[in-house]
Amino acid sequence: MLFDLRSPHRRRAIKVVYVFLAVLIGGGLIFFGIGNGSNFGGLLTAAGGGGGTAIGQKQYVKALATAEKQAKVSPNKASVWLKVGEAAYSLAILPDNYLSTSGFTKAGHVALNEMRRAWNRYLGLSAANPNVLFAQEVVAAFGAPPSGVGDYKTAGTAQLVVTAAQPNTSNYEELAYYAWLSGDDSQGDLAAAKARSIAGKANLAQVDGTLEEMAAAAASTTGVSSIPGAIPASTGATGATGAASSGSTSTGSSSSTSG
Repeated sequence: MLFDLRSPHRRRAIKVVYVFLAVLIGGGLIFFGIGNGSNFGGLLTAAGGGGGTAIGQKQYVKALATAEKQAKVSPNKASVWLKVGEAAYSLAILPDNYLSTSGFTKAGHVALNEMRRAWNRYLGLSAANPNVLFAQEVVAAFGAPPSGVGDYKTAGTAQLVVTAAQPNTSNYEELAYYAWLSGDDSQGDLAAAKARSIAGKANLAQVDGTLEEMAAAAASTTGVSSIPGAIPASTGATGATGAASSGSTSTGSSSSTSG
């Protein structure tokens, strides 16, 4: 499992999110393990590059420093860690810290380290109602290179929050993909099955194709020979295993069909 459950706060947070997802999936993902990989979505990719402005870094550095001071004074308040995380993200995606052609610079990585720390603390303190926008920013920043830094564990915990809040087909596709990347094939297959179950007949072929591409890309990224998928051979798709064994990688985007 990718979650570190040693912290009581973290255990509480993950339990609440998992229970919510369990209701959505019928209990199948209570012990879901997450990771992330290729460029199937993400705020930075959708924006076509880094955010921020050309104003300069001074005001953003100051905002982060102020938020960090507040966190030191009130370390058990989720709201202050949210401020730290968002300030760190704003700093990380400034043009000097994020290049659309190559990703985050050294200074950008420094800011992301603080964002990661803030997210982990925040998640442990906001179990009942995590901020979805913050979670989406975490997925974007820690997802696949070059738009993200390839910290699949961190991106996966955030995608879990996003999916719980927005249980549509594309989010379940992403959830399946992250599980496959983490090596948790069975849980990935459960999420894939949920994506298929809410897709509707008219969209099922598109969803199957997306899942097949994701499985192939995950296999390529992790270096495994194949990934067992939840795509029945009778649909006309080769299934995750067939896609993975072909050695192809995906360059497309995930299905945006909502359930």
